[in-house]
Amino acid sequence: MKNRIYICTIKMNKKFIFLLFLFMLILLLVWIYKINFLQTVFHSYEKRIVIDPGHGGIDSGTGEKFGIYEKQINLDVALRLRKLVEKDFKVTMTRDKDISLENKSDLNDSRYKKDLHARKTIINQYGDLFVSIHVNADPYNSKTRGVKIFYYPTSEESKKLAHSIKKEVDKIVYKEDLKKAEVIKEDYYVLRETTCPGVLVEIGFITNVHERKLMQNSEYKNKIVKSISEGIKNYAKKSR
Repeated sequence: MKNRIYICTIKMNKKFIFLLFLFMLILLLVWIYKINFLQTVFHSYEKRIVIDPGHGGIDSGTGEKFGIYEKQINLDVALRLRKLVEKDFKVTMTRDKDISLENKSDLNDSRYKKDLHARKTIINQYGDLFVSIHVNADPYNSKTRGVKIFYYPTSEESKKLAHSIKKEVDKIVYKEDLKKAEVIKEDYYVLRETTCPGVLVEIGFITNVHERKLMQNSEYKNKIVKSISEGIKNYAKKSR
């Protein structure tokens, strides 16, 4: 009699262990499914940003007479910016090396217009918002200086993005300076022909001796990049 009870107990224990194992397996599968589901949802709502370093390749931009090239500064700043925003955004670069983009356009026009057309196409295809990085110049007044942020006049979202970046530039770059960043309406091609909110940021004047030195300084570029990054993130949070 005792042997039968013992055998029965062993059978019940095995059944219990099997059921417990099955229950734990089901819980594990449900957990894995939820994780995958949440990742899918997250990525489907993940903001996509296009970073556009102006010029490149045969087109050096401004600054040649000073022995430095705008295209190189633009790319350096854009790559630094990518590092700061890629944790929060899916990033696409219009270029990540010293090239021009006319070969990526099927437009039958000049090299310059084909390059712009390629940038517009990339932004419209991959962007929920974009930032185009440039360097400014004033050949008539070497005292002109300052960060300028341009947006298309009829785009309210672009205006919000511009002011969000301006706020951070004033706080991070100009915190001990009376100078403030300017937000300006402009009808530039890359602002007019794109379908998502975006801005063109001129990070300083290469014709100004002081800012020309700053644009070759890693600390200054990091401040510029930090302010643009924070401005983008703050805008994205408010626009959800």
